[in-house]
Amino acid sequence: MSITIKKEEIPENKIIEISSSPKILMVFDGENYHAFGGMCPHAQWPLNNGKVEKQNLTCVAHGYEFDIVSGNCLNNPGRNLKMYDVKIDGDDIIIEK
Repeated sequence: MSITIKKEEIPENKIIEISSSPKILMVFDGENYHAFGGMCPHAQWPLNNGKVEKQNLTCVAHGYEFDIVSGNCLNNPGRNLKMYDVKIDGDDIIIEK
């Protein structure tokens, strides 16, 4: 199953929810689109209100930091984000769930 959205719907360096079930978020870093699970693996806190700087996402609940390219948790290895495959087809972004 996949989700298709337009590139114009994803502003640069903003966290956008593209699915609520499962909760999937996306960030465009200026070059690439990254799709990942929308709940913090530490305490299941929603990451929508997290802070993105460069390729790092910080959860506002407890300060856990994640690399949005790899999904790796930077301050507690093993509590990584679920990552989703992103494909570009013209002006469409296709995310495989």
